[in-house]
Amino acid sequence: MLTRLHLQNFTVFADANFEFSPGLNVLVGTNGTGKSHVLKVGYAMCLSVINRPHRVDSIGFSDAINDNLGTVFLSGSPHYLVRGQDKELPCSIRVEFERGKLLEAGINRAITFDGVLERRVLFKQMNPVITPLTDRVVFIPAKEVLSFYYGFLSLYEKREVDYDLTYPNLCRDLSTPLLRKTDESVSEALTQLQAAMGGTVKIEGNRFVFVPNGSTDSLPINLYAEGLRKFGTLWQLLRNGSLTPETTLFWDEPEANLNPALLKKLAAVLAALARQGFQIILATHSLFLLKELHILSRDKKEKKLPIRYFGLSAGPDGATQVETQNDFQLLNHITALETELTQSDELTVVFAEEDKQLLLEQNAKSANR
Repeated sequence: MLTRLHLQNFTVFADANFEFSPGLNVLVGTNGTGKSHVLKVGYAMCLSVINRPHRVDSIGFSDAINDNLGTVFLSGSPHYLVRGQDKELPCSIRVEFERGKLLEAGINRAITFDGVLERRVLFKQMNPVITPLTDRVVFIPAKEVLSFYYGFLSLYEKREVDYDLTYPNLCRDLSTPLLRKTDESVSEALTQLQAAMGGTVKIEGNRFVFVPNGSTDSLPINLYAEGLRKFGTLWQLLRNGSLTPETTLFWDEPEANLNPALLKKLAAVLAALARQGFQIILATHSLFLLKELHILSRDKKEKKLPIRYFGLSAGPDGATQVETQNDFQLLNHITALETELTQSDELTVVFAEEDKQLLLEQNAKSANR
């Protein structure tokens, strides 16, 4: 479980600290404030520790972090991940895990063999010792993968394609055979997912298919609604044990291609998992999702929902500022939502004016009779 992430001069962050909840963690902010970057750097660092290099030393870890950052961000060189390319800024990434494990790495200037200055990852320290974590980590990107699952891993491994590491890794997680018996901690979520989807998904002939409830016939997954494929992705990960309470789940824009009715159901699934001890870190633009999670967190009939909100906004110097609250209503900077809130107020005014005009017209007709 990821407990803390500290970024110094990394992409849009000058100095940002994230203290994560063991349950739901929601990042909200306008485009360009680094929500996806937080998810990706957290995921890359978790991968570096979970899949530790064979050579357990500073050079081995530096190479592992360098590779993971480069393939998750598709940046090529970590040089491009440093804030202020023309400045001599110290850049560091510090992550802390449950049970006291800590990993810190810096992206420092170095002179390559041809004399060109560039940035390279330099592993700093891990305390108390460099040991692998037993926890797993899963990343669900904004673009669903079930529709192009077949053959994608082979394509990624043999060809130059512009997909970051989260896509092939998710395909590998999805390909894991199903558990003979699922844990009780996921039973409520699976029931909710099956009801929302109106069926289940499975792999048939190396392709994903959809099986409607009460039917033995399957449909090609591409004939199934794109938004609902996200429910299918979550279903498969829970059924095959890739997602457990020991797994940290990163999810970028879960609301994409989901209407409010389905988003409401997804929020209920996320809340059920968080109450069972799942750590979920997600980035969203959706005011509807935030409101629904807030409603669920206030349900006194259910176990307390561990939830934390991070409001990301651009500061005076252009660097992203981070505000942390356990209640999204207390966030002072929810820039991504202010336009939606303003539109809601404006629409209320428009409706009131239309009602007033309609009433005037009706009264005028009555007076002329």
